[in-house]
Amino acid sequence: MAWWKRIGCGFQLFLIFSLLIGTYTAWWWIDSARTCETQDEYNLRGICLMRIQERAEQGDNAAQWAYGNYLETQLKESEGRAWQLRAMHGARIGADLRDHMIGYCDRMQGFQASTVETIMLRVAPNSPDAHLRLFQLYTYPGCGAFDLDKASAQIPLLTQCAHLAIARYLGIAAEKRYRISPSTRLAIRSNMTLCEKELAGQTPPDTTVQEILAVRKEDLDALSRSLAALEP
Repeated sequence: MAWWKRIGCGFQLFLIFSLLIGTYTAWWWIDSARTCETQDEYNLRGICLMRIQERAEQGDNAAQWAYGNYLETQLKESEGRAWQLRAMHGARIGADLRDHMIGYCDRMQGFQASTVETIMLRVAPNSPDAHLRLFQLYTYPGCGAFDLDKASAQIPLLTQCAHLAIARYLGIAAEKRYRISPSTRLAIRSNMTLCEKELAGQTPPDTTVQEILAVRKEDLDALSRSLAALEP
């Protein structure tokens, strides 16, 4: 310990401080890798962030959306939007179509209604679960693609439970005094059958577009009452 005494108090403090910083830095990087599975796309850090960026640059669609969202939180909106647009135009399956496409519709540059609709229509023939996104797009009042006739046409094509989107559709239809045809009502009941299966545990795979909240029995009961309350 003689050398420790010879280096002086100031240098001792410097070494201790450097060791603490080095230890914390090493722990931070290790922890960022350990917690990668639990980090969401808005608080990416360390090794996890590096992995997402690398995957995004390699063309991974989900990583591009995630990296774009992260950049937005870092106040790099233009760079983040560029990644989101890249992801949108590169969509190949329904799961690549994100809520951003609807929420940003006619609000953000590049997300014009015609562009968003065209991409969804391109994806849907090869990925039928994409019809949920189209249905949501056509019932979003803030977007130029809003069209209850087109929305009605999507309901028979839905391949997953869409209780939230259908409840929204019924509410808007009532507000707009839009008449829901008998065939559309039948299609809604068919979709409710899918919801009952989901309620029983038959959930779609992770690669399928799903609504943000899982269905509950009370949701189906409320939907059934809304459907029954429609005028003949």
